[in-house]
Amino acid sequence: MHPHCYDRRVPKQVDHAERRAEIDAVVWTIIAEEGIAAVTLRRIATRGDISMGRIQHYFPTRSAILRHALTSYLALAAWAHPVPDDPCEALLTLLTHAIPGDDTQRLGAKVWYAYLAEAITDPGLREIVREALRGTEDLATALLDGDRDRARLLLAAADGYVYRTLIGLVPAAVADAAIRGLIEVSRGSG
Repeated sequence: MHPHCYDRRVPKQVDHAERRAEIDAVVWTIIAEEGIAAVTLRRIATRGDISMGRIQHYFPTRSAILRHALTSYLALAAWAHPVPDDPCEALLTLLTHAIPGDDTQRLGAKVWYAYLAEAITDPGLREIVREALRGTEDLATALLDGDRDRARLLLAAADGYVYRTLIGLVPAAVADAAIRGLIEVSRGSG
């Protein structure tokens, strides 16, 4: 046999999910640092050191990129914040997990709230966000023995505290304590 018979290169196996995840991570970073309007193919390519061709191979449009990154974000958040079996702990987790107490939580909250704002005018994102919010509301309602009004009140209060923490009006520890207090008050009145 000739030595060149052994010099054939085996095609590299490409992990498509991993490549999409790389793009998602770059999108999240751009959103957290510069806002959702800054997400462009060129910006993703530059920030992620990824060719524009590779990005377009996986996502034909900016809209497709944003939708995929949001869906991936929600899946990652569900994995990172599993709902405990104990109903009291589950409610506490549901209402406090988004409080930005560290850099990772701050990045996550900034991404989520940017998507919430964008969903107001983007029908594709709106449907994904609505489904996620419905699921959260349904879970909170179930944890509160079917009291949807109380669930909405607590979720809205938690959202408000997270938002105020993000813009620097309320420290994370204060937001956490306030939400815990609201849960206690809610238990006493329900």
